[in-house]
Amino acid sequence: MNKLIYLLLIVLLPGSFLQANSLKAYMAYAIFNTPDNNPYVETYLTIKGSSVKYMVQENGTFRGTVDVQIIFRKNDSIINFDKYELLGSESKDTSRYMKNFLDVQRYALPAGTYELELSLKDRASNKDALVTVVGFTIDFPEDKMGFSDIVFLQSYEKTSNTSVIEKSGYKLIPYVFNYFPESATSLSFYTELYGDEQMNGEDFLMNYYIRPFEVDKKLDRFFYRKKMKAEPISVLLKSIDITQLPTGSYLLVLESRNRENNLMASKEIFFQRYNPDASYNITNVLLIDPKDTFVSAITDRDSLVLYIDYTFPISSEAERYYAASQTKTESLESLQKYFLNFWLERDKIHPEEAWSDYHQRVKQANANYKTSARLAGYQSDRGRVYLQYGQPNVIAEKHHEPAGYPYEIWHYYNLGNQTDVRFVYYARDISTNDFHLIHSTAKGELHNYRWETLVYSRTWDPTGIDDAIVPETWGGNATDYYLRPR
Repeated sequence: MNKLIYLLLIVLLPGSFLQANSLKAYMAYAIFNTPDNNPYVETYLTIKGSSVKYMVQENGTFRGTVDVQIIFRKNDSIINFDKYELLGSESKDTSRYMKNFLDVQRYALPAGTYELELSLKDRASNKDALVTVVGFTIDFPEDKMGFSDIVFLQSYEKTSNTSVIEKSGYKLIPYVFNYFPESATSLSFYTELYGDEQMNGEDFLMNYYIRPFEVDKKLDRFFYRKKMKAEPISVLLKSIDITQLPTGSYLLVLESRNRENNLMASKEIFFQRYNPDASYNITNVLLIDPKDTFVSAITDRDSLVLYIDYTFPISSEAERYYAASQTKTESLESLQKYFLNFWLERDKIHPEEAWSDYHQRVKQANANYKTSARLAGYQSDRGRVYLQYGQPNVIAEKHHEPAGYPYEIWHYYNLGNQTDVRFVYYARDISTNDFHLIHSTAKGELHNYRWETLVYSRTWDPTGIDDAIVPETWGGNATDYYLRPR
């Protein structure tokens, strides 16, 4: 869940944001299953009330109407389709705050790979409809345990009613964003686990926890465990207090484990938190003693500051904020404590080897990705991705296509729980070696489904073109290399 749908060039977060002229909408979707293996997709749509034009009703009140069309395609065939009008709340005064539109729909779909096309049209506006397309796959293997998608919630309460927003005896109000502002005090979520026959009727443990997006480390104070009974649908509905969760990018991770603590299934979802009042936990840093460790040999403060800066591509946001403030004022010993703790967090047994291996990779990034803009290789987009995610499995380097700017497409077969992850870079001038990231399918990275328009803007003016796929041009192969990496 929270497969976010976008229309414009934006960063994955803070919003799942669609905008055309004045209409502003946010949409996410989640995939679920049933005990008899009949999957379905739920769509969650929020439209900003103040972005809709309102018409006078016969009773003198004002109301906005948005026409919604949703098409599910599989191999160019329409498998499911819906078209309906979404009505806003009536209002006596349009100068006051206008409530947002909230809509939840449910569509049965068999297993397979689909394209979801969403079209939104403000009925009172003469502006064109807002249209976007996103792909997804439905796959619930019958011989394995598996989670549904995770749904973030605004709120939930028990109910005996039955409707599309009621599930497992609760009324669930979805929260379509993956961004939790300073005012948010809790993170509420809903998910389902299928495959009870794999547990042979035994109870199992459900772990759910928050970890930094950049670091594979559980946060102890945000780690929870619950004993559960295997059911055809095992439901997890929880709220986590995030008042002390610092600003940063995170993953909410779910794990089901049997009595032998073997992992049976897992699921994760990316989110961002803004919370300036919660600071980096420095207890371990203050208590650590750097004497007689590898960092005690680093006695030049400037060198240590540089080494700390090298770690930024693999640091959590909380670590970055803390390190940036410390390198300006703190003593050599304080920086040594931070640097040692940083590597102990990643390898408690061999921190020196972890730093040495990473340092070699930094040297490689500096050699390959240094730019003429005086950016060291580790500071460049390609260098940062290389250090954060490792060497890609396939790199398509196309620096001399006649129709486009120099570009590179990096393909990772597996990246954490993601598969077939791609990064696209381009440069205005090959001599600068300054390739900018313009699109990625990785969680938490820049996403721009019209990335081809940047690559081919050297010879083609995309103004007014709605289609993301560029016209066929001599020597233009970016889309082909993107779809079939080699």
